[in-house]
Amino acid sequence: MEKQKYQFFYIMLVLCAGYTVSQFLRTSVGVLSPILMNDFNINPNNMGLLGGVFFLSFALFQIPAGILIDRFGPRNVMTFTIIFAVIGSILFALSNSFYELLVARVFMGLGCSICLMGSLVLITRWTDRRSFSKLAGLILAIGGIGGLLATSPLSFLSELYGWKLSFWIASLITFLVMILYYLVIRDSRDGIALNNEKKSISLKNILIIFREKNFKFMIPMSLMSYSSLVVILGLWGAPYLKDSHGLDMTERGQILMLMAISWNIGSFFFGRLVSVLGSYKSVVIFGAIGVILSLVVLSIITNTASIYLYILFCMLGFFGAFSVALISHYQVLFDKEYMGRALSTANFFNFGGVFLIQWLTGKIIYVMGGNSAGASSEAYRVAFLFVAILLSISLIIYLFSCEKKKHF
Repeated sequence: MEKQKYQFFYIMLVLCAGYTVSQFLRTSVGVLSPILMNDFNINPNNMGLLGGVFFLSFALFQIPAGILIDRFGPRNVMTFTIIFAVIGSILFALSNSFYELLVARVFMGLGCSICLMGSLVLITRWTDRRSFSKLAGLILAIGGIGGLLATSPLSFLSELYGWKLSFWIASLITFLVMILYYLVIRDSRDGIALNNEKKSISLKNILIIFREKNFKFMIPMSLMSYSSLVVILGLWGAPYLKDSHGLDMTERGQILMLMAISWNIGSFFFGRLVSVLGSYKSVVIFGAIGVILSLVVLSIITNTASIYLYILFCMLGFFGAFSVALISHYQVLFDKEYMGRALSTANFFNFGGVFLIQWLTGKIIYVMGGNSAGASSEAYRVAFLFVAILLSISLIIYLFSCEKKKHF
């Protein structure tokens, strides 16, 4: 028993390292957006595509990955898949055009698609349901250091040595994580019985996940919960601060760094808030309302002192961490042998939503006159209100869900 405890501790360390890499790569274009738009003459429409395509490839591999994990185990699937993130980082560092950047982001998204979902499946196989929310929050919070590194540190390194060096370093670190995945991870603790029959692990059988009634009510919230945060932190935050408030690269990086720190703190907080509010649903509602209000305020403020921008971005980062409670809500609905497919299907909507929102907001900003040099405050205002409205609709639908199994 003691041996397994230490073994799981080391597994958690490796999982946190993998998610740190994933967070860095997924949000790295955020602080670099103005530079990339200028260097490669990228308009807001294409910038939205560049930011979102990572999440599209990420999302498209979720369901196949869940099936593969249930069949072959997290260790083998995670070790193989993250190789694509190594390739993507190298390609990004070598890119000399928008389309080369796009291909690199596709590889990054595919390679990182396994880091979080594989971690969540391992938690369900090594611990009980009561520990899931806290441990998932821990991985999100510690792994959030990657998002932190993709703000001021990335901005600082880019100013000194250029942004390409950062991705060479990222490729090396990702390769080391791949090795650790293979050496450290074990698929489950001793004594866990799983259904590994081939007949139960088929693409057709993924439909069993949709027989859970509550799952359907949670899909719109999955589309909007994480995307409402990443659309700011990972894409439009830096351009907005430059175009609407005239902040330089250093101050933009500082604000986004504090937003990422707030998200890390929020991940710890929301992972434990269920013990106070009594249900995952209450935690999700609380966090979603906080994000909606923050987006509305962000969309209407003009010519404000930078201190208020710091506060507002920190609030958005903190409340944006409520998605950890949504993930926890999903895992109470399914048995362990279905967990890979259940969480991967949920993640398909989580990260597919990020692609959709980043792409749509890019189109909104482009249609309203945005170009590679920047955009008007009105364009950002409409884009942010659009996100707030969609999240509000998702929240209303989510209210019909509960935390007990139905029709499954």
